[in-house]
Amino acid sequence: MSAKATHRNRVLTLIRSYYPNLSHTDRKIADYIIQDPVKTAAQSISDLAAAVGVSTATVSRFVKRISFNSFRDFSRELTAAEPQERTNAETFQDVEKQTTFKGIADSTFSSIRSSLDQTSQVMTEADLAKAVNLLTTAHTIGFYGLGGSAVAALDGYHKFVRTGIFCAQNSDYDMQLMQAAQMTAKDVAVVISHTGRNQQTLQLLATLVAQKVPVIALTSFGNSPLAQGSTVAFISVAEEVNYRSEGLTSLIAQMSIIDSLFLMTAVHGNVKMAASLGRVRQTISRTRTEL
Repeated sequence: MSAKATHRNRVLTLIRSYYPNLSHTDRKIADYIIQDPVKTAAQSISDLAAAVGVSTATVSRFVKRISFNSFRDFSRELTAAEPQERTNAETFQDVEKQTTFKGIADSTFSSIRSSLDQTSQVMTEADLAKAVNLLTTAHTIGFYGLGGSAVAALDGYHKFVRTGIFCAQNSDYDMQLMQAAQMTAKDVAVVISHTGRNQQTLQLLATLVAQKVPVIALTSFGNSPLAQGSTVAFISVAEEVNYRSEGLTSLIAQMSIIDSLFLMTAVHGNVKMAASLGRVRQTISRTRTEL
């Protein structure tokens, strides 16, 4: 895929991640852009506003809601000549159309690849740098996730405990609340939620914010309360149709984001962290008996 197509797909992916929580007016703008992104890229803000039937101020607010600083930045990224590749949602729908087990497996893997590609496209250097700085300087890293997201939280704990940074993770909700209440501004919390609006997750977020704890959020919806209330948010793109609530591909995307943050933290860590990683590696290797 060309750089232009990648930029455009990033814009459309962002729009889709914000779409469920957009107002009726903003959805009109989003629908227009998704239907013909090439045409939109050639339009001025006045042209787009007139075509949709809204004010230029409304268009300006819309592009800022989906993470762009200005309409110019939005238009620049949207510009592309190539036809758009199929979306993750379209790929996911193929699963239900398959009549063989191998067909279902192939469609599932295709959906996962699409999710990972789109998740990678919406990550930015600035957000990654901010997150890694928080992680490398944290006294404690707390991992929070409920339901299916608890799997990603445990995976994060399992990875980062090797760095020598003190890590905390609990599967019980009450224990997570108590853990959150003990954290401080010198720590960092990684909060994971597919929807970003689970009430228990938002209570954890409120507790962390009250303690002035920096929050790294992993969610599939860019304008969810979790994303909006975090210090830095990463979007795990997952456009499942009939199985949206289960976040099937978002879990894999979230774990991939965690893997990336772990590797970045390890690479940019200090000598003490490198020594810790070495000790863990040696200790684990002793448990593996050669046959």
